[in-house]
Amino acid sequence: MTPRLKNSRAAFPRAQVESALTAWWDQRTGSALARRRPLEECRRLGGGTVFDIQPVICSVEAALAVLQLEPLLGFQLSKNLLPRGGHNDRKEFVRDVTSRLETVNAKRKRAP
Repeated sequence: MTPRLKNSRAAFPRAQVESALTAWWDQRTGSALARRRPLEECRRLGGGTVFDIQPVICSVEAALAVLQLEPLLGFQLSKNLLPRGGHNDRKEFVRDVTSRLETVNAKRKRAP
């Protein structure tokens, strides 16, 4: 049974969403094991590994961050909200996900 979510018609909490996504990104990528070598360093060393070309945060991990926002937003999110792929930059991640969530929120407000 799904927990009851708060009012789905409230204004979009942009600042709270951006703050939560930024904190999630920092927590997820803060580990020394999660740090990637810069492209210039890989070139200088004569190559890297497959892990050096993968996105820092893949779309599956991004979905986990978005799921944590459902109680804040007040509605359940579609599994197709995020495109396949991933994100390499925190600013891009926060901007992209916030924009998608805001679009979904606006569509829900217009629906009868």
